[in-house]
Amino acid sequence: MTSISEMRSRWRAIAVAVGFGGLCIAVVVSLKLVHSISAGSDESAAGSIDRPVGVEVAKAELAPLHPSLELVGQVIAMPERTAVVSSQAGGWIDAVDVVEGQSVQSGAVLVKLDARLAKSDLLRAEAALAEKQATLAKLKRGYLPEEIDATRETRNGDLANVESLRTELSALQKLFQRHEISNVQLNTKQDALRAAEATLAAADANLKLMEQGTRPEAIDEAKALVKVAAANVNAAQLAVDWCTIHSPIDGVVVQLSARLGQYVDRAVPLATVTDLSTVFVQLRIPSDALAKVREGTPVDVRVEAYSGKTFAGKVARRSGEADPQTGDLNMFVAVSNPKNDLRPGLSCRARVFLPAIPNALSVPTAAVADHNGAAVVTVIRNGKAYETTVTVGAQAEGRSQILSGLSPGDTVATKGGYGLPDGYPVEILRHPNKG
Repeated sequence: MTSISEMRSRWRAIAVAVGFGGLCIAVVVSLKLVHSISAGSDESAAGSIDRPVGVEVAKAELAPLHPSLELVGQVIAMPERTAVVSSQAGGWIDAVDVVEGQSVQSGAVLVKLDARLAKSDLLRAEAALAEKQATLAKLKRGYLPEEIDATRETRNGDLANVESLRTELSALQKLFQRHEISNVQLNTKQDALRAAEATLAAADANLKLMEQGTRPEAIDEAKALVKVAAANVNAAQLAVDWCTIHSPIDGVVVQLSARLGQYVDRAVPLATVTDLSTVFVQLRIPSDALAKVREGTPVDVRVEAYSGKTFAGKVARRSGEADPQTGDLNMFVAVSNPKNDLRPGLSCRARVFLPAIPNALSVPTAAVADHNGAAVVTVIRNGKAYETTVTVGAQAEGRSQILSGLSPGDTVATKGGYGLPDGYPVEILRHPNKG
């Protein structure tokens, strides 16, 4: 092969021989020499095409595979552990006893309404009840002997008055017949007698009732009135109780809309209390994995907000309806949260453990490449590389299941083998089990 120094010597010789006028001829000759050198270099490169390429390899092995799904989820509160607290009566807010984010126990006071009017109504209802109870007690007890004696004396007095009026009227009638008194005087006395007789009749009836005792229907009526009064007291007491709004569960005040001095109507939400001892992580499961994810499937939840801390959970329930566009389904993972670290709204990463494959043929995932949309691996046979199309199944722990295209024990390139022509010689740099 002609060297560069030899070419330069020839160039100078030609330039001297032909002079300046033969410069064009010298250039042509020089270009031919350069082309000759370039051709020699190509031939040298072609002569080195059989130099082996270093690759790292691994074996296709049959072994248990534990696949999983890596998904992004969000922490949400469990609906059945969430209480939206509202007032059962309208009124002015007199006090707010909690702040948002505060942990509370069941029965803790959250908000107080102005209870003055409700307490006044309660006092009135209690007084009415006391009156009805006293009347009932008196009817049940019956009349005392001295009360009957007093009534009898009153009746006797009414009887004496009637007899006296009757005597006076008899005398007046005689005088009237003799025209000694006017008709007006007689009529006045007659009216007085009739009034006295009516009073006597009433006294007789009252004395008879007292002597016979209280009638059962009178007692029943009094009992009914007591029940009505007691119901009014209960209603008034409820109105007072409703002025103090309590937490129905243990939990954390995650929302608080009540403000001091605010007027609220009944049923308006004032606070939301959530029991965060167990929360849900909502995940969207791809349609091709739905058959593998069931209730009870274990899940590891990792939250970056807590430096990647992992929380263990299990799939607790599945959404009733899938996404009509993709077929994906929302699933809810129950995660124990005793320290209330997980708060609704936090983003997290979840690893869903799929059923184990007991005898899977697999290779390192690094051995699998993409060639125009098809999965391929580079198989090493007799020191040469051969690209092979494979069907990939599950993936786990840095390994990929091979459903077709390989056999147990095949050697595949994990590094340096991609894109080599079939039959290209290789040199194994690292072999499994040799380091």
